[in-house]
Amino acid sequence: MKRPAQIFNFRIQNASSDSVDIFIDGEIVDAGTQEFLREWWGDDTTVSFKSFREELGKHDVGTYNIYINSPGGQVTDAMAMHDHLQDLKAKGKRINTFGRGIVASAATYILMAGDAPEMSANSWFMIHNVSGIAWGDVNQLEQMAATMRKFNNAVRDFYAKATSMRKEEISKMMDAETWMLADEAKNKGFIKQISGEASFTNLLQEEYWNYSNKDVLAAYNSAVKTPASPSALTIDTVQQLINNSNNDMKKFFQNILDSLKNLKTEDSAKPADIVNQITEALTKPFEDLGAEIENNVNTAVNAAKTELQNALKRDYDEKITALENKVTELEKKNGELETELADNKGKQTNSGKQEDGPKPIGNFSNAK
Repeated sequence: MKRPAQIFNFRIQNASSDSVDIFIDGEIVDAGTQEFLREWWGDDTTVSFKSFREELGKHDVGTYNIYINSPGGQVTDAMAMHDHLQDLKAKGKRINTFGRGIVASAATYILMAGDAPEMSANSWFMIHNVSGIAWGDVNQLEQMAATMRKFNNAVRDFYAKATSMRKEEISKMMDAETWMLADEAKNKGFIKQISGEASFTNLLQEEYWNYSNKDVLAAYNSAVKTPASPSALTIDTVQQLINNSNNDMKKFFQNILDSLKNLKTEDSAKPADIVNQITEALTKPFEDLGAEIENNVNTAVNAAKTELQNALKRDYDEKITALENKVTELEKKNGELETELADNKGKQTNSGKQEDGPKPIGNFSNAK
């Protein structure tokens, strides 16, 4: 097994008394594989059902916000994670799931476990057939194929039930390794909501891309925005500082040479007088050099500050824009709810007195 790219991780943050944010940014594996990768490869990017359940168990809150950017992985663990979230919902917990970037293969089960699964507009959702490795004689291979077919049918039925699509149509999509942007995934019923475009920072390498569709890889990477860092921002400024310093040193030594050439001493001059004259001649070049170095350093520092401030402002503006988009979406939903409430109120008024309690179903009544 080749080592996964060190670009994903599984973490929990922003925990409060009422909610917790969970980030699944890696491959889904079984507990044994996760332990092997951690011990032998130093890899902490994966998540298993065991680690997922244990981490969630540390936070008894009312709302779990789960952010998913995962290439998928182990079917059984992903299904177990889905079922665990369903159990939490049955206990009155709210499960919010958000797709950010790549939600592929087994990772889709976790996303679809939410109360109203949401994806950013530029994120990708993918379904395909179950795959695995078989080894043994003809009977063992046939048994493995039969087992994989059962898993494949279970996945197909899961998607069909969630989307109300025909099983035959789901099978065709799985056969074709179907990739969908958020709008198509919503139209087909895989998710319920779409948010504004998200910024991704984890560039995916082709050598770790295990799927046939390379266009999605290119499209995803084109949306990646590497976070600004002071070292990256100031490299040009540092180079300019070095160039300026080199020029200053050349000018400095030239000034020394010029000062010494212009130095005139009498034959009767004492050594001390000569030293004083040399010292006076060199004082100005050294003072000029110090002033130039100070000026260059101040210029470089100010330029670096400006570049960093601009980068932070761009990042801030992007976050504000995303927040404003979210507010607009919420305002739109609020308007729709107000309209719906008004319509229902109008219907009640037009129909006369509203009946108390639920209306009996069929011919059943409370009469004995």
